[in-house]
Amino acid sequence: MSSRALEDRAECTQALRALLAKPFVGADEPTYALIRRHERELARTLQSSYGYQLQIGSTAARASGPPTTDGLHRPLRIKPASASGRQKPTDEWPALSDRGCVLVLLTLVALERGGAQTAIADLAYDVELAGVDVEPPVAVNFRQRSDRVAFADGLDLLCSWGVIEHTSGSHESYARPEQGDDEALFTIDRRRLSLLLRDPATALQATTLRALLDESTRHPPTPEGENRARAERLARRLTEDPALMLNELDEQERTYFLGQRARVEEAVATATGYQVERRAEGSALIVEDRSFTDVAFPTNATVKQLALLLCDMLAATGPDSEVSPEALRQRVVELVEEHGCHWGRDAHDAARVAVLAKQATDVLLDCRLAHRRETGALRPSPLAARFRSPTLRTAGGEL
Repeated sequence: MSSRALEDRAECTQALRALLAKPFVGADEPTYALIRRHERELARTLQSSYGYQLQIGSTAARASGPPTTDGLHRPLRIKPASASGRQKPTDEWPALSDRGCVLVLLTLVALERGGAQTAIADLAYDVELAGVDVEPPVAVNFRQRSDRVAFADGLDLLCSWGVIEHTSGSHESYARPEQGDDEALFTIDRRRLSLLLRDPATALQATTLRALLDESTRHPPTPEGENRARAERLARRLTEDPALMLNELDEQERTYFLGQRARVEEAVATATGYQVERRAEGSALIVEDRSFTDVAFPTNATVKQLALLLCDMLAATGPDSEVSPEALRQRVVELVEEHGCHWGRDAHDAARVAVLAKQATDVLLDCRLAHRRETGALRPSPLAARFRSPTLRTAGGEL
């Protein structure tokens, strides 16, 4: 392969990683020029490997497509305004509430109906009107502080995406019941706004989440079309989820994956430039620079150190057994007794231990290192064994 071809391959890989890593790649970012330069190749790769559509506007580019099952349960994170907050791992940023998500959707409706700029009071009024037009109607009352705060969080999210820009006025006016001289003014990037919906016609017709995510019309109703859809879903899960576990696939997907495993893994590895690690339990994309990582693990944070230490317990239990809530809390107490002086925690503070146990459990669930049963117990995932304490072997035996 020539040096020019190698350079083109490296540029395509860099551009595709950027498209998969965040909602938008802005025109002011160096990667945007690479996306425009390799538009055809990127569009072909995204479509053939993932079933994604490459959308390019004059102000941003975006790869859009159906989410994975895990992706549907990941919260939207709001980029903090402070520099210290932005330095934290993404999963430690504030999560948009359910109410905030509803208000974001209504805000998008209001923005679509509006002009190039809007004052926050006018936008809030338009959001209330958009709620009335929904069937059934969604009551929005900005006289209530909870709705104002949720609305403000949604505006912060849209600002971080570049869909709107805070042009003038104060940030404090976002959640203020009455506006003053410092009322915020927003400029709408209508090109980014138009890129948010991958398929506007389907979105307009959908009345349920199932209908919105329906992919049945994307491929012909033939065995070949069904296999194409399976290959895309598997590639998305391998790329975007912590791992593609065989026991989490339905029978048809598992059969297809085992028969086409090498092809699916090669397609993902070629597209991303990362290695795929294959194990008996499944496959995982190894992203050493964490560019696709929305839950950084492990890190120096106390809760994540605790979750890491709990992996020994999960790995020893095995995927066919369970860890009861009581056993987990007892293990947390033992670990706090051992490491509490470094964490600033007291094992005798039952309330703090309970909070730590819940937070560490949430990390384990988010990283797919365990699954919660209906009883509240945790069923370990084979992934947990990857993070257990190493066993060192010497000439005299194990340490």
